[in-house]
Amino acid sequence: MRKVLGICNLHDSPKLGLLTEKRPLAAVSFLGRYGLIDFTLSNFTNSGIDRVAILASDHLNSLRSHLARSETYIQNTRLGFQRIVFNEKYFSSPKFNTDIANLIANDSWFKELSDDYIVVAPAFYLLPIDLSKVIDEHIAKGAEASVVYTKCSHADIDFINGDTVELSKDGFVTAFGSNTGRKKEKDISIEIFVFNRQTFADLISRAREVSSLYNIRDMVKYCVANKLFKLNAYEYVGYVAPILSLEDYVRYSFELLDYANRQKLFLEDWPIYTTTHNTPPSLYGEKADVRNSFVANGSVINGKVHDSIISRGVVIEEGAEVKNCIVFSRSVIGKGAKLKYVLIDKDCHVENAKKLSGDEENIVYVKQGVVI
Repeated sequence: MRKVLGICNLHDSPKLGLLTEKRPLAAVSFLGRYGLIDFTLSNFTNSGIDRVAILASDHLNSLRSHLARSETYIQNTRLGFQRIVFNEKYFSSPKFNTDIANLIANDSWFKELSDDYIVVAPAFYLLPIDLSKVIDEHIAKGAEASVVYTKCSHADIDFINGDTVELSKDGFVTAFGSNTGRKKEKDISIEIFVFNRQTFADLISRAREVSSLYNIRDMVKYCVANKLFKLNAYEYVGYVAPILSLEDYVRYSFELLDYANRQKLFLEDWPIYTTTHNTPPSLYGEKADVRNSFVANGSVINGKVHDSIISRGVVIEEGAEVKNCIVFSRSVIGKGAKLKYVLIDKDCHVENAKKLSGDEENIVYVKQGVVI
């Protein structure tokens, strides 16, 4: 039986402006009840990968808070584990705080593991992918390393600045590039990698000689460019939500209000796991008017909520109107407030301002803990 280690790589994640000022992208709330990391961890779980290391780059407290109950994501609690791994030495030095530096700093722990294959995946591509099929193809083709890619027919607006791949006729990567948005059709790397154990160890070891600033992604590109190994390309066909910017985050949040789109991400036989909170169901008052919205448990709705995403424990008071908004946990929208295209972070109180309004291209962001 093959042994697989899953690595959820939080290094080199995109920044979403003020939204990731005090939390890693992985812990950002999504659709009212998930964290972005939940989709990657659930892919590991559903693919039978119960041995998981999470490479953390910053904001440990926020990450630990979201992952308080690691058994949520582990089916085999006897043999499986979920461990947050970080590099104290370079925690405050972003340039040198790479995923490779993290792995080297924790080298003694990783050497104790005896996994045959290593799967590395980021937390900013949301997709339901069976990683066991990727590993099967990797083994069948006798590859040393593999990368997952998808054919994108709208690369002029999606995956901007993401990696592109050029492929040989036999399905191996010949070169990497960057998506500048100039062409509609591109083969895009989803940055999910599979390595043979020794190949991964060699890549980490070689990185010390190449550059202290290089990360795993850089080293894969280096190895392909210098023909140090052949990189198999596994084509993923299905829904992908790339969260590469704040605009992406907002756009895909609202896109998933459409049931047809949700069905592509939330498959019937592919559950998305998350940390549970023992909160009561949402309470809707007599004058509540809720349409086409996500409302998480523990919320109290007495006003109007249209085309919006409401997280846990939010209060929408009578007479308030919330349209095309994203409201994070424990925030209060007071009587008579009218909000449109506003993203409200945790623990905010909108009491005195009667109108806050952005538009589809420029959503207004209200910082965590602010009273307006």
